[in-house]
Amino acid sequence: LFFAIFCSVYSTLFCVFLLFLVFPLAGEAEERLRVLPPKEGIYHSAHPDFGLRDDDVTEQRVDSFLQLAEKAVVWSYISDHWYKGISFPKEACLVLHRKGIIPLIGMMPWSTLKQNKKETKYTLDRIIKGDFDKELQLYAHEVAALGFPVMIEFGPEANGAWFPWSAVWNGGAEKRQYGDSDIPDGPERFRDAYRHIVSLFRAEGVSNVTWVFHLASAPWPDKEWNAPRYYYPGDEWVDWIGVSVYGRLRSGEAKPFHVILKKIYPQLTALSPKKPLAILEMGVSEERGKQDKAEWITSAFSHLKTGAYPRIKAVSWWNKIYRPDGSRSYLEVDSSKSSLSAYRAAVA
Repeated sequence: LFFAIFCSVYSTLFCVFLLFLVFPLAGEAEERLRVLPPKEGIYHSAHPDFGLRDDDVTEQRVDSFLQLAEKAVVWSYISDHWYKGISFPKEACLVLHRKGIIPLIGMMPWSTLKQNKKETKYTLDRIIKGDFDKELQLYAHEVAALGFPVMIEFGPEANGAWFPWSAVWNGGAEKRQYGDSDIPDGPERFRDAYRHIVSLFRAEGVSNVTWVFHLASAPWPDKEWNAPRYYYPGDEWVDWIGVSVYGRLRSGEAKPFHVILKKIYPQLTALSPKKPLAILEMGVSEERGKQDKAEWITSAFSHLKTGAYPRIKAVSWWNKIYRPDGSRSYLEVDSSKSSLSAYRAAVA
């Protein structure tokens, strides 16, 4: 009897020991599958030129940017357009993973690829109602099967009217047709669609996704009802908060990086007291005849290095050579020798 009791107690203690051993390891494993901010410094990330739709991901295109920058990148962006259906870009993620780069997938819920137009298929209302849950569940399973970290941002630059998931096309400033009567319907619908997708992934047991919330620094319209705080899903659903900062996209004077950031930074930090911030898209077009791009690059990175924006933990240059309409963008870091030299020196 004594021997039996001893064995039973020993067995119980051994099982408790295993629980304490296994669960911390499981937690640590899950932590390794998330993209955490650096303890020091700022991540260098980028958007290599992946074609007109930002989805033609090849090792050659990645290598081309790495050779230009002379610097490794932590993550790289892929556009996931839904116009051909909701389908996980697995091969693109594998290409980046082979290069030692974390994929950042931008979920683009539109069926036409046409900006400034209302979406009729992948509407925020339908996403919230779960009309695409079966496709998204399959998507989630494929993400989990990769076994390495993936970042996902749903609906980039939602506060800009150029995309159909913007508040402008989903209720705008109206407060009486959906949800909380104190919150504008347009941003509230986006917030709830974002939450729905994150909740679905978690319900499917996906633990290797780092969720990113992406705003535009120049919202349109620039109205109170279109403010970032109405879009923000909340800390429970977001891991990183990011913003696009462009000094100039076509012609005219380039707006200084620090002037743009000085206005948007307080709005970003107000969304959460703890989430890391990222410049998810950064760039300036090299207008013909002007020699200010190199100066803009040098100034931008210099301001980041001053410590004036301590919450910013990553920057990503948008190296797209052509605009969606096929015209030259001159956003690429090597649009001139002086710009390339300035970029290399800034990120070195």
